[in-house]
Amino acid sequence: MRTTQCTGVPPLVDSALGIWFDGRAYHYQQYRYDRLSDAVAYAAIDGRRASRQPLPLPDSWTEWHAPDAADRARMAAYGIGYEQGMFQYRGYRYDYLDQALAYAAQAEATGAAASAPHERPSQ
Repeated sequence: MRTTQCTGVPPLVDSALGIWFDGRAYHYQQYRYDRLSDAVAYAAIDGRRASRQPLPLPDSWTEWHAPDAADRARMAAYGIGYEQGMFQYRGYRYDYLDQALAYAAQAEATGAAASAPHERPSQ
């Protein structure tokens, strides 16, 4: 997955609530959500708090890009999937394609079972 460092106002999904999307996750205040509905639900609850102190939108952020055709061809060679902004191989999720490819190549070369203690399993 490629990333771009961006500046300026992030791409707002809901300008009234200040929810924005970086290509992989929805953001509200300092929180990150996989689902827009979760961000909206929390923003609605937070908006009703008398003590709410809204934070300004960030002036820089990382934008995540989906894999392109060349990436998808490399993924197909090892059976690596892509879902919700994460690369997936044998039940493990990876932030970057190179991480998934490295583990897949190692696992196939050694005939290793799917066990990568340094990665978190998919849920």
